[in-house]
Amino acid sequence: MKNTLLLASLLAGTFVLGSCGKDETEAAAPTLYDRLGKTEGIAKIVDGLIANVGAETTTANSVMLRSHKPMLDAVNGINGQSPTDPTRLQRLRNNFIDQLGEATGGPLTYKGKSMLVAHTGMNVTALEFSVWHKQLEASLASNGVSESDKAAVYAIVDKMEGDVVGH
Repeated sequence: MKNTLLLASLLAGTFVLGSCGKDETEAAAPTLYDRLGKTEGIAKIVDGLIANVGAETTTANSVMLRSHKPMLDAVNGINGQSPTDPTRLQRLRNNFIDQLGEATGGPLTYKGKSMLVAHTGMNVTALEFSVWHKQLEASLASNGVSESDKAAVYAIVDKMEGDVVGH
């Protein structure tokens, strides 16, 4: 009799505790990484950003040419000479995809330099950062990113501003 009561109590406790948890069919809310389209979507955003920045550096009175010229020269060469680092832009692209993928809750891992180390010596100005930010905004818009997800991306990027500007 004692064993039957004990068994009945254990079973009842198991049912009560089991019903307190999440419904197994209930899916976790998608992360920002998921909403941006995972690695493929983030790559499209980064590619758009790179294209936008590249286009801005070719305009008259470009704001960003000064800070991007060393990379452009390394990738394209100077005065008809061979490039000194033709894969530099590709590495930057891949690092930014990893960085954004990790920061948005995805499985990617950023292995690049800290923003402070990467930008030390570039003397990026607040205006240059602002123009870069506008190029990011244009890429997010052209990739159909929602306003709330844009705001979440800006929050991630804006945290880096102090390590990018003025060093």
